Amino acid sequence: MPTLLWQSRILKIAFVCTFCFLHIVLSACSQSSSIKTDELDAVIERLQSSFINQDLLNSDDLNRAAIQGVIDFVDDPYTTYMSQTRVEHFNSALEGMASDFEGIGASVTERGGEIVILGPLPGSPAQEAGIKPGDKLLAVDGDLVKGKTLDEVVTQVRGPQGTIVRLTISRVGTPVPFNIQILRQTISISSVLARMQSDDIGYIQLSRFDATTAENFRTAIQDLTNAGAKGLIIDLRNNGGGLVTAAVAVASEFISTGEILRWVESSGAETVMNVTGEGIAFDIPLVAIVNNFSASGSEVVVGALQDNGRAKIVGTRTFGKGSVNTLEVLDSGAGLYITMARWFTPKGRQIEGDGLEPDIVLGRPLNPKTLSEIGTHVTDLCAIHAEYSVKMEDYPNLEKSLNQLCNYQPDIEQQKLTDLFLDTAVIEMDRMLRS
Repeated sequence: MPTLLWQSRILKIAFVCTFCFLHIVLSACSQSSSIKTDELDAVIERLQSSFINQDLLNSDDLNRAAIQGVIDFVDDPYTTYMSQTRVEHFNSALEGMASDFEGIGASVTERGGEIVILGPLPGSPAQEAGIKPGDKLLAVDGDLVKGKTLDEVVTQVRGPQGTIVRLTISRVGTPVPFNIQILRQTISISSVLARMQSDDIGYIQLSRFDATTAENFRTAIQDLTNAGAKGLIIDLRNNGGGLVTAAVAVASEFISTGEILRWVESSGAETVMNVTGEGIAFDIPLVAIVNNFSASGSEVVVGALQDNGRAKIVGTRTFGKGSVNTLEVLDSGAGLYITMARWFTPKGRQIEGDGLEPDIVLGRPLNPKTLSEIGTHVTDLCAIHAEYSVKMEDYPNLEKSLNQLCNYQPDIEQQKLTDLFLDTAVIEMDRMLRS
């Protein structure tokens, strides 16, 4: 059975294609939609015999373009082809990689041809340097990332401990790109971090859902309650997802009976996943924190907790990735990552595209995709202004406004700001414990 998961495309992985896979895909399609491969073969043959730029027509590049064309045609952001190397790295991440690595400690994804940072890992050099969720990576040490694969970019960012990497970042609210220097360090990966937030409140941060999460999460609950915690805060901010079984196990720690989620396939077939029945914290007061980058498995947990009246949710509307994906490993070792269903909360709420509204909303609800588009347009506008500013002297007011917008320089020094989300969660937990 293929592995079912909700996982944003993270770190470490590249696109490399094989022509035999293209024929497998097209042959499968031809059985139901009369797509034929002979016309494609004829087009490639004629290009190879007559096209003027023959250096563009090596077989690897043609294979890559043809396969990517099929993937682009289905127009689904989560359906993609994976090379054998990418499949191996992807599975390693879900298995809960025990080994450390040297780098900056940030999860990234590829979206619409851009490299977007999902969030820095807790306590990482990226976090200390001021990297934020939603930042777009434009260049590494002055080398533009446009046109590079995710794996190529990650390889550039990684490097020996003690060396410095310079990232060029585009950030919503900052009209011009800016540079951040980060000292690479050895990064230890764990999906679960726990501590006592106060004398009677425990805090658990979940960065993803992998094969080690369920066991480590239960251990964290036990350790915190043994240390005196009478209430728990679960932090799901910037958690992009992972294994469905891990998400169900986490929610089941707090819900004694009933449904955690269901998904519906294109055929209309429904699959329901109920609680494991093995939870250990059915009665402890609970608050969960989310933000715009809480996605997939995080939304499974939040939806189940909300619909069962089991926790107060604090933060901003979640990302809205409600797709169930399966990784089909091919004979070559490569894989096809396919969206095969949409999932719903126990009360039937669809998450895809909408996200989940917290019980206590903080700040303004922002759509990450919209923010990314705004940032791109502002960056383009300032590039045009830089090129044509000498011709705008007859429009002094417009020139002044553009100068203010495009010459703004952010303070990228890390500031010790109050964590409004966590502070609010603590206040809510205090209220719950008093009542």
